[in-house]
Amino acid sequence: MKKLTRLFHVGLLGAISPFIISVALAGETSPVELIKSRNEAVEKALNDAGEHVSETTKEALKDIINGVIDFWELSRRALGKHWKERSEKEQGDFVSVFQKLIRNSSVKKLEAYKADRIEYEEPEIDGEKAKINTIAYKDKKQIEVLYKMHKVGDEWKVVDMEIDGASTARNYRESFYRQIAKTSYQQMYDKLLKRLGDS
Repeated sequence: MKKLTRLFHVGLLGAISPFIISVALAGETSPVELIKSRNEAVEKALNDAGEHVSETTKEALKDIINGVIDFWELSRRALGKHWKERSEKEQGDFVSVFQKLIRNSSVKKLEAYKADRIEYEEPEIDGEKAKINTIAYKDKKQIEVLYKMHKVGDEWKVVDMEIDGASTARNYRESFYRQIAKTSYQQMYDKLLKRLGDS
């Protein structure tokens, strides 16, 4: 179960893809419809690709998978108390690097998206915030994914995901806090840059 959960952490975590744009043009989309359409688009792309997933397909998948995420807000949450200490340029640079790392990671374990079925529970919507709980079933196991969302303009965007109760933003924040406490923000950021270059 832990191995399967790790796969979902890697996979479920951005340019806006043609798919996302087409959804937006069709009119305001509910949070559940957005997540369901994203998952169905990923499934279709993988089915069409078959055994061999080309680099072109992987790039398209990066857009589909991550196009629903508000990376600015996710970055703010992941950096926590250190966010407000950064200059506007530093914030922008961090978002750019963090977004690229997540996009690259999202296609490393594509089996994470090959669930046998996904159940979508009734959403909790409070004004411009929403929570969407899903349960993915795979090989007689299940993974629960809670999407936390908010509105950006007239679009719903994901700001965090809890996978079997573990928050993506919190996991990154704890890692960043440890690294900054040991060294400095700049050294932590430089390590992210190096990881991006090595990926």
